[in-house]
Amino acid sequence: MSAFASVPLPQSGQTEWKAGALADPLPAFDAAMTCADVYERFSGENPQIAAAVVDGERRVVGIVNRLRFLARYAQRFVPELFGKQPIVRLANTKPLVVDEHMDLADLGAMITIDCPDALRESFVVTHAGRYLGIGTSEALVRSKVALLVAREEQLNAALLAAQDADQTKSNFLALMSHELRTPLNAIIGFSEVLSQELFGAHSNPRYREYAGDIHGAGKHLLALINDILDLSKSEAGRLELYPEPIDLSVLFHDCMRLIHGRARDGAVTVKIRVADDVPMLEADALRMKQVMLNLLSNAVKFTLPGGEVEISAEIGADDGVVIGVRDTGIGMAPEMIPMALEPFRQIASPLSRNVEGTGLGLSLVKSLTEQQGGKLAIQSAPGAGTTVRLGFPSARTSDRRISRLA
Repeated sequence: MSAFASVPLPQSGQTEWKAGALADPLPAFDAAMTCADVYERFSGENPQIAAAVVDGERRVVGIVNRLRFLARYAQRFVPELFGKQPIVRLANTKPLVVDEHMDLADLGAMITIDCPDALRESFVVTHAGRYLGIGTSEALVRSKVALLVAREEQLNAALLAAQDADQTKSNFLALMSHELRTPLNAIIGFSEVLSQELFGAHSNPRYREYAGDIHGAGKHLLALINDILDLSKSEAGRLELYPEPIDLSVLFHDCMRLIHGRARDGAVTVKIRVADDVPMLEADALRMKQVMLNLLSNAVKFTLPGGEVEISAEIGADDGVVIGVRDTGIGMAPEMIPMALEPFRQIASPLSRNVEGTGLGLSLVKSLTEQQGGKLAIQSAPGAGTTVRLGFPSARTSDRRISRLA
């Protein structure tokens, strides 16, 4: 067999890549073969690159590399001294011998770290302790390339499967959200009629109380479904946005009025700070209001009584707009921030109170912000509060300036 004969490698779809795939079954040399006979073998037509030296039971006792053997045998007096001697006198009696079941990754690491000479000399592959074939550096390199190609194919297939699963999930969430909205709207509407006693007073006042509870629960569930639908649309790139100049001062005051009741109940102070000459923001007004209400709700919810929440707007370093929501709440460890941005994830903390939430708020804020060209950044520490900044580039600003509300 030629020194450059090709060894069949595992197909790209196989999951096991073993040393046996590198074994080229070249003829082995008997340990009793003389050096002169080996010289004739290596000098003939189509000489093999190396040969294993085996005993009568085909157990490996050494290896002979063709180029090394010829270089040594060509030295002065060597043919006379070793010509009739057994080949083991000029063979490497401590070659790298590996079992056919060794993983290619382990084999590569072993050769690189412990036996780098095997790349030049070749190595021996065995089956149940007996000679199977010769492994070469060329076969090892080709197998590594084939393994990388196979893994790339697997990763691409996994990526396509993940993208398809994600698209299926988004479509399912959007479909189910729409299907649930209709009966929920009916529940909310009829419970409101009952709680307000539009067609007459209830015989028992507790019915009015129960109707109010149903109405509140229905609105909460509808808000959750709307968040899920918005998130699925945003992730699928199907969220429709209608940019317009937004007066951030007006937006902040509108949001503060909506959050005022919750802040009052929690004894939390909410402040607004808007820097001079801050331009209007070109964005979707409804979505920005949704973003701000999510951030404010989180800030108030996780701020203890007597704490403070501040909404701010200022000009960024690139002449863009930076919106900030800072609180003096319980905060979280910096390493927990990536988890907090994942959908349906809530950060467990011994400092946190028992508060309602689905874990969609921050992930939805991040998605809606990025959809409008902005970037979200969070700074937080346990017991030191949290600051969320939304940075928008100058391309997202308007020449018009915001109003100065008291």
